Amino acid sequence: MGKLLFFIPAGYFIKTRLNTKASWLFHGYAEYLLGILILMYARIEPLESLKIFILGYLAFISLYEIGYIFNDFISVRFEKDPRKRLEAWQPSNSTIIIWIAIRVAVFVFLSYYLEVLNSPGWWYFYGLLILSFAMHNMLQRKEFKIFTFISLACLRFYAPVFLFLNPFYLTLSLPAILLHYVFFRTITYIDSKGLLNIPGRNSLSFKTAFYLILLPVSALFYLFSEHAFSIWVNLYFLAFWGGLFIAAKLGIIPQLDLKTD
Repeated sequence: MGKLLFFIPAGYFIKTRLNTKASWLFHGYAEYLLGILILMYARIEPLESLKIFILGYLAFISLYEIGYIFNDFISVRFEKDPRKRLEAWQPSNSTIIIWIAIRVAVFVFLSYYLEVLNSPGWWYFYGLLILSFAMHNMLQRKEFKIFTFISLACLRFYAPVFLFLNPFYLTLSLPAILLHYVFFRTITYIDSKGLLNIPGRNSLSFKTAFYLILLPVSALFYLFSEHAFSIWVNLYFLAFWGGLFIAAKLGIIPQLDLKTD
């Protein structure tokens, strides 16, 4: 049954990346819920926001998973210390081709369903995504992958929602997402690859301090834009990690080290 999941778009991601409670917790709060709330902030009805986010995300992950598959079965051959996701099973080339073909078909179908097959912005965005992931997979030096990771983190956050947000809300949200999502994910990525040692970066205290100390920067964005969106996103993450930190201190939940890379 586990192997059959790989033939379903999002199945490979779930099986190899979204395979812990901590991963579900982080992605659910930092990407899925926040993405839906941003759509609602842009005055889209809640149920409609949920619907279009799911469709936009399925289109995105169908294509993005191809990068994961390529990375896990092709790029690792050229890495010194590769991280193998499937130790016990090596699929055949024909199986990998079928996985990719299914995902391309689903992406094209969803593009048709969303009526964006003739949208230059849709193809421009996914052209950037493909280019960034291709460079990320082909680069052999880990320190260079930091820069492609920044691009990928930004693109993956906006993939499910950019089509439904007008330029005003895209521009308004970008500083907050770069600071509170992309930057946070980038420093955890750097540490996970052994390029920088950040003691305690998986701890709740580190995550809480990250968002608490960055509040003045969010306040600066508010001064420049006269919109409190950056503060709202900052407090959104601070409430999440700070709430877990306080709950752990009070003994309500156990002390946790949550990996978010």
